[in-house]
Amino acid sequence: MKLSFARRLEVITGLEISAVLGALILGGALFAFGSYIALVKADVNTTLNQLAASLDGTPAARDGRSAAEAAGSRFLRSDLVVIIFDRGQRFDVYREHRADAVPRIRLARRADPLPGSEISGPFAHPILGLATAFGLQSARARVGNLDLIVRSSDVAVVRSTDAFLVPLLFGLVAACVFGFALGRVLTAQALRPLIEVTGALERFAAGDLTPQPIAADRRHQLGQLAVAYNGAIAQMQRAFAERERANAAMRQFIADAGHQLRTPLTVVRGFIAVLRKGELRTPEDRERILETMNRQSLIMGSLIEKLMLLDRWANDSNAAPHEPIDVGRLVWDVVTPIAEAQPARTVHIDEHEGELAAIDPIDLTHALTNLVDNALKYTQGTIEVRVGRSDGQITIDVEDRGPGMTPDEVQHAFDRFFRGTRRDVDGSGLGLAIARRAIERAGGTLTLKSDPTTGSRFTISLPAALYVRAAAPSAAQRAVLR
Repeated sequence: MKLSFARRLEVITGLEISAVLGALILGGALFAFGSYIALVKADVNTTLNQLAASLDGTPAARDGRSAAEAAGSRFLRSDLVVIIFDRGQRFDVYREHRADAVPRIRLARRADPLPGSEISGPFAHPILGLATAFGLQSARARVGNLDLIVRSSDVAVVRSTDAFLVPLLFGLVAACVFGFALGRVLTAQALRPLIEVTGALERFAAGDLTPQPIAADRRHQLGQLAVAYNGAIAQMQRAFAERERANAAMRQFIADAGHQLRTPLTVVRGFIAVLRKGELRTPEDRERILETMNRQSLIMGSLIEKLMLLDRWANDSNAAPHEPIDVGRLVWDVVTPIAEAQPARTVHIDEHEGELAAIDPIDLTHALTNLVDNALKYTQGTIEVRVGRSDGQITIDVEDRGPGMTPDEVQHAFDRFFRGTRRDVDGSGLGLAIARRAIERAGGTLTLKSDPTTGSRFTISLPAALYVRAAAPSAAQRAVLR
């Protein structure tokens, strides 16, 4: 059966950690074994030097038996063997058992095995081979007629090393178990973002679109995957929210457009019913009905044209580049006829010619017409229209002294069909939406500041254009031209 990717990674990580821990334990064991061998070598050399010094210049240096007895009287260690050669004879000095109080002296033949070399066990020869590799060997010296050899007991070396083999094997097994456990923990921690992201994507594929952010750690790359996933989730949430807002706006738009068209259509249908029944009493009734039907049809036509204009601008978001126009002159040309059509109202125009901005004159005319018409319909005081320059922007302020708007009305003033609480004033609620969209098409902004006690100020900001034009006609010349 094939292992999963996570399980294979757990096995590989566990093996790597176990190998590292095992190598550390074996390294420590070899270091300890090397230290032990170094101590044995030092004991061998020290014993040989002491024995040679004690025999030098004495009668025992000429007799193997006497030298062996002298070595036995001074030699008390159980892990060393002293061998003395005297004219073909070999004397072994050693302890047969660790508990022996006095070393044993044996006259041996050259073919006899050395004391302490009778080793057994599966690890005896590898241990002695390793000891030899670490430099353990016999020490030799000649004193008088005698050859002295001091060597370590193979049995003692093997026995001392065997005592540490079981703890060593236990440590290696523990290292493997701990390595696999640690590898599993580290692998699970490392793969957690991937597993959680995979689970979340599987839930999405199953149809559960509930956003569930994942705890992320930027310190490793899989953590960055979770960060990227959370970013995608946040973007999806924003997209869902935007879609919901768009759907709500569309539903509201359909309801508002239907309401705006229903009223004049109801009036027209009602009068058509009257005309069909022939219930006219006087010719004046006929003219009044026709005039009302004509006015209502004009209202419907205007509303439809505004909706088509907004739709056209929405599908063509980037307006074509235009030659810079004199904003002050256009403001005068647009606002003056509107003011003259309202002789009972006071409209002050403060324009500065020569302020250039690259905007479609028709778009700016739409915006100005709607702003000024809005101020005339909803207020009764003076209206100020000012053109200026500020921080590289051409500004147009349309300010009134009317009742102003509440903060909630200011927030929704540019929404389509929004009319606030003043439902008694004729209008479609599209004027400010058209004004803002017209200005945005030129890269400008339209902002509103209003207070219920001091009135409202609409500010158009357009990027100033650097363009050399012919000198503008003077005010007198303009008057003549008009």
